[in-house]
This record gives sequence, structure tokens and C-alpha cells, in this order.
Amino acid sequence: MFRLVNQCLAVVVSLTIGVFLLEGGLRLVGLAPAARMHQFDPIVGWVKVPGADIRRQTDEFDVRVRTNSRGLRGPEAWSYARREEVARILMIGDSFTLGYTVAEEQSIPSILGRELAANGLRVEVLNGGTEGWSTDQEVLWLAQEGRRYRPDVVILQMYENDIFWNSRDQYLRYPKPRIPDSGPGVWDPVASTDRSELRDPGQEPWLVRETAIGGLLAGLGSGGQPIPLLADGSGVPAEWGVRLVGEDVGQAETRAALEGFAALAGLIGAKPLVLVIPDKAQIDSDSLRQMRKLLATDRYKPSRPYDFMIETARGAGIPVIGGAAFLQAAHQVEPVYFAQDWHTNTAGNRALAAALSTRLLTPAFLGHVGSGGLMLAARDDAESSATVRPNVPSWAWGVAVWLFLGSLFWRRFPDSGVLGSYGPVGIMLVSVAGLLAIAVWSTGWLPSWLRALVPLILVFASFGLAGFYLRGRLAVMAELFLAFVRRGHWYMLPVLVALLSVGGLLVMAASSPWLAPFIYTLF
Repeated sequence: MFRLVNQCLAVVVSLTIGVFLLEGGLRLVGLAPAARMHQFDPIVGWVKVPGADIRRQTDEFDVRVRTNSRGLRGPEAWSYARREEVARILMIGDSFTLGYTVAEEQSIPSILGRELAANGLRVEVLNGGTEGWSTDQEVLWLAQEGRRYRPDVVILQMYENDIFWNSRDQYLRYPKPRIPDSGPGVWDPVASTDRSELRDPGQEPWLVRETAIGGLLAGLGSGGQPIPLLADGSGVPAEWGVRLVGEDVGQAETRAALEGFAALAGLIGAKPLVLVIPDKAQIDSDSLRQMRKLLATDRYKPSRPYDFMIETARGAGIPVIGGAAFLQAAHQVEPVYFAQDWHTNTAGNRALAAALSTRLLTPAFLGHVGSGGLMLAARDDAESSATVRPNVPSWAWGVAVWLFLGSLFWRRFPDSGVLGSYGPVGIMLVSVAGLLAIAVWSTGWLPSWLRALVPLILVFASFGLAGFYLRGRLAVMAELFLAFVRRGHWYMLPVLVALLSVGGLLVMAASSPWLAPFIYTLF
């Protein structure tokens, strides 16, 4: 009986070790559970969590996004109370405004604040952006919360996917408001905040929130595609339909949202301004070629949603800035979008902030703020300066890793010499980087259902590679493991797995000169 209990415990421990190995493998290939930044809001759908501190990391950026006690990405000093003789600008929008792909000081609102300060204006530029919001949510948040900051100017940033999502009542797992779409003046954003019609979806299960395995299973269960697709079977996200001639979904709702924004700005005594950010394909020729190949239709017109938003804002009587000309000019010097991500980078944000600064410094805006006119002052370096952390280029990190691993290899095998140590390590790192780059590039062309399986395929491919190199020894290792299980030595299984793992790595290193430099440096 006692032996049977020990055998059962050995089986449980074995399964546990297997789960931990799978979890570690998924995290190793980038499937660690993502930090949650949003919480349900009965009016807007979702808002940023106050006091959040998350890290966004990809091959192109590594950013910390922090929020203050009111849920804004910015200093705690931003309060509802106004500072005397200081103008206040509130910028509302989506992830472009939030700037989750760049450091806080390189977001559009932050750069804009420094631009205006450099021109002698004492000003606060508040960042009211939230990832995933569409125009209707931004205007509702202004009516519910943003107006409490008593801004002199409200800048509404728009992007093409706003049009489609303005027509929807669900975004990923969160419900969202949908405004009336029939006739001018039918939507009152202030009155809409008096009704709590959205249902709280609750938290995701613990397994999904905290484990890579749960997140993968949830993704597979949703087909890897939580957003709607076009009905033509092309597999293209439905929000891209706004670029196709004849697709008018969301246009009426967008028009109503902009009319509501104009009316609300007048009600709270703020000057409205709209910034329309163009799609990457309007600026970058490589992106344009890729989109034409992907959509493969003569109905594709990349500037169509951009032109519609500008015309609609003007039709609602709102001053508007189209960012295309400014980004095109800046793109002649350096890229203004990330290579893989579709958001603007620091250079793009600088160009957009410069366009906003030029317009805001005209008499039509900050030239008539308050009773004192334009609030000019000697530049206060304590307020207007910002500490910008230098961005370390990715190649510098690669060189550092190469030198570190090469030095470890040389120390472990001094007879190899300088060339024999740093050479193989360098070749190994370049090969790995090249394979990863090819993998990232190629997965972009895969169907969405297959792209969701790529991380799982990588995990099993890694185990398959290990099995290939250990094929002559797997039977012995399995027999040793099962012997411990049959005898009920469950308390020794973790040690055994560790020893077998180390032994397996050494066998792989001895079998593969390509893997040897990397594996040996682990020891």
C-alpha cells in the first residue's frame, strides 16, 4: 500500500515536471502571460488601471508604461485643479496618443509639451490616450472624466480603424458603447454618461491570466483570431475594409461621434482640434507594396479612410490637422514608423508634435487662452526640460552578448584562442538572429489560424531537435526515469530530471559543433 502511494506521487510529480517544462518552453519563445493594463468601465467599456506598471517588449522596442493614480500616463502632479497662469491641453486618442511603443517622454503629448515650452508657453499637455479606444469612447471619456481637468484645448487623435470600431459594440473581450448613426445631432455624449448599459465581462480565468499554457489554450480556442474578418473569406481583418472603395461600415457613427465632440467641446469651453494619423502604407513604399499584394484588389485605396476623417471633421466645424504631409517630409530623413509594428516611432511622434505645436501657437488657439492672452514666460527649465534616456541600439546589445559569451567560452577552453572562441560564438549568434528574423518575417504571411500555432510549433520543434540528437540515448533515459517511478522514489525525480537535462545538453553539444559554443557557455 505504501509503495502504491509512492508510485502515485511519482506519477503526479512526473506530470508536474512535464507541465513546468512546457510552461517554461512557452515562456522562452515569448508566450509569457501579458500584464493587464485595463479594467472594465460601465460607460466607456474599459479604462487604464490607476497605478499600473507594465512592460511592453518586442524585437523593436522595450517600454515601461506607468499610470498615475487617475489612470493617465504621466506625472502624479496632473490633477483636476489648474495651476495659475498655465495653459492646459488634453489629448485624447488610442495607442498612438498613449504611445505604448515608445518611452513616456517620446510620446506625442510629451514632445508637444516640450515644443510649446521651448516657444515660451507655460503649458501642461495631458495624455488621455488608451489602447484600443475608438472615437466614440474617447468622446465619452471626455464627457465623463476628461472635462474635469478643465482643458483650454482638446486634441482628438484619430486613426483609420476608428471608423470600423465606431460601428461595433464589442472589442476583444470588452463591451463598448455604440452610438446612434441616423441624422445629425442625434448623439449627446453627456446624456450617454448617465446610463450604465455595458455588462462587466469579469476577469479572465486565473489559468489564462497567469500561465502561458492557459493563454495558449485560450488562443487556440478562439481560433487565434479574436477580431472580426471580412465576409469575403480572404482572412483579412474587417477593420481594413475601410480602405476598400464601396465599404462604408462605421462612417455614419464616426460622423455622429465628431459632431458630438464638437458640441461637447463648446459645452465645456475648450477649443477642439482633430489630428488624423495616416496609415503606414501612405508613407512607406514597402508597406504599400505589401498591402497591395495582401489585399489583391483594385478597390484598395490607402488614403480613403484618412480623407474621410479629415472631410468629416471639417464638416463638423472642427479644425483638423492631417499628419500625412508632415510624416512624409520627416520620412525623407529617417523612418517614421516601426519596421514591423504599424505605430509611429519617436521620429514620427516628433513630426506630429511639431505639426500640432505650429497650429496651437496661432492666435486661433493658445493666443486667446484665458483673460491674460498668450501666457508667455521665461523658459522654466525645471518644468519644461525632460530627462530622455538614451536608446541603446539593438546591435550594441548583440555585441555585448557576443563579447560576454565569447569570453566565457575562451575562459572555459583557453586552448581555443581568441579566434577559436569568439568566432564560433559570433557565427552562432548571427545564425540565431538570422533564423529569428526569417521566422518573424515569414509568420507575417501565414493565415491567422496557423500563426497562432507558431509558438507551439517552436516548442515542439525544440523538443524534436533535442530528441534527434539524443535518439540513441532516449530509451536509456526513459528506462531510468520509469525505474524511479515504479519504485516510488518521487522525491528524487526533480534531481533526476535535472541530471538528465544536463547530461542531454552535454551530449547535444558533443554531437553538434553549431550548438556547442552556446551550450558550453551555460556551464
